[in-house]
Amino acid sequence: MDSPYIKHLAVLACCIFTVVVTQQVSAGTDTIGKWQRHVISLHNNSYDGNPFELPLGATFTHVESGSTIVLPGYYSGGDTWKIGFMPNEEGEWTYVTFSDDPDLDGMRGSINCIGSDLAGMLKADPDHPRKWKFTDSGYVVPIALRVEFFSEPGTLEQFITTTDFLQTHNMHLLETRLLEETGQFAGRHDFIFDGDWRDHQFDLVVWDRMEARMSALTERGLGAHIMFYSDASGKPSWSGYSETEQLVIRYVIARLASYPVVIFNSGIDIAEYRDQSWVDWFGEQIRKLDPYDHPVSSRYGGGSGDLVMSGQTFDSRGAQLATISEMTHFFETSDVPVSMDDAWGENRVSHPLKNFLPEDIRRAFWNAVLAGGLGGLIRGADGYFHISDLPDDLESEQWLKLINPFIISKLGDTFGAMVPESSLVSNGYCLADPQRIRILCYIVGRNDKWDSGGGGAVTIKLSGAKGWFEANWFDTRTGSEQAAGRFEGGGDHHLKPPSRDDWVLLLSKIANMAESAQPFSGSGFQ
Repeated sequence: MDSPYIKHLAVLACCIFTVVVTQQVSAGTDTIGKWQRHVISLHNNSYDGNPFELPLGATFTHVESGSTIVLPGYYSGGDTWKIGFMPNEEGEWTYVTFSDDPDLDGMRGSINCIGSDLAGMLKADPDHPRKWKFTDSGYVVPIALRVEFFSEPGTLEQFITTTDFLQTHNMHLLETRLLEETGQFAGRHDFIFDGDWRDHQFDLVVWDRMEARMSALTERGLGAHIMFYSDASGKPSWSGYSETEQLVIRYVIARLASYPVVIFNSGIDIAEYRDQSWVDWFGEQIRKLDPYDHPVSSRYGGGSGDLVMSGQTFDSRGAQLATISEMTHFFETSDVPVSMDDAWGENRVSHPLKNFLPEDIRRAFWNAVLAGGLGGLIRGADGYFHISDLPDDLESEQWLKLINPFIISKLGDTFGAMVPESSLVSNGYCLADPQRIRILCYIVGRNDKWDSGGGGAVTIKLSGAKGWFEANWFDTRTGSEQAAGRFEGGGDHHLKPPSRDDWVLLLSKIANMAESAQPFSGSGFQ
């Protein structure tokens, strides 16, 4: 069954010009930066139905290009409905609202979009669709932490401290679940609705808090991985395809689609209470409602079963003990970016299978880099990190903060074309672009949790490469570099790492022999 909002879209194309001509124009033009969220407020004190169920939306048109963005709106309390909009092009935008309620229908206005310093959306790169990239910035390996910031109480000041910590250490996402089995937060697990879910009254205190926290993340170039459902008591009480479920999906998109860094996911262990057709349907609903095409998937593998979403725009993996070779297989067999979404728990002693040391977390993310550029998730001792305790509880941040600055400063745009190339190295793993501009090697150390390794010498096989290369050892523990010499293509070269720990070796093709290496700095990048 289509939601009322979806049905309204089919009619919109036929009536939009009539609406524009017959309805009033709002005064003034608001100015907003590109990728920033702008909220339009509409008021009506005469509506007597359930305000959360009232279909409402707006069509935004970029005047110069003619491109359109159609967004659902939402009830926000106090006889007020809102529509969140995020301009993705600079210039003038006009909008017109549509609703079954005549007092909210046909309202018009304009918005002027100017440039901003935001990096844009985090999604698949159109030119290299298996790579994660910010639309207006560079490639990244997304680093996410599970923090139940949708449901956990706490002040905005406490949350801002956490977001500042993430920004300082070059991380990108917080994963949160809209339904979760942990009941210690106010003794409840259903934070979507206020009271009985059958009444369809969303908990506005929780959702308004969510928006404030999302705004704090956006200001710092960060965002959220939104898991809808979970297992056990995190299982939804409503049935699949139901009116309630359609309303929940619409409300989530209406509230969150106008933030740039958002990833949507049906949740974990879906196979316990939904089937393949539902997973496909869920993804279709998100894509219909979300004009920005935020990444959407449904986690599979491990306890989540094997329900792979048709049309998914990222690949959400539940593998917990994947080696580099297995992650490389995930990368090579996917046509969208991959995220390891249930892989690594730091000091999670209560769950031995998912319990790793901080050093293991460091190695896991370098594994993700060498496997092609996968994202990954870190879970805390309770399965998540608490908002106020995260800066003290996370111990691997000292190493994680080095990963994405390395990608930005040492690999740059070349990273988009770099894929696993096992034939180029012995006793290690390798990533390279077809032109061999950059060759990145990872030497597995003696304490690696997933892959057998003991450091030792490595052979770089350059028989198929031409020109000269400058080689540098990168210390994943300190961020320091050691020169490893210059080598000519056309043959093999044997190198010994500085120690038997894990090391990264970068070979960069020299444009001319007078070119000198630039030192790496882990500061100043996000």
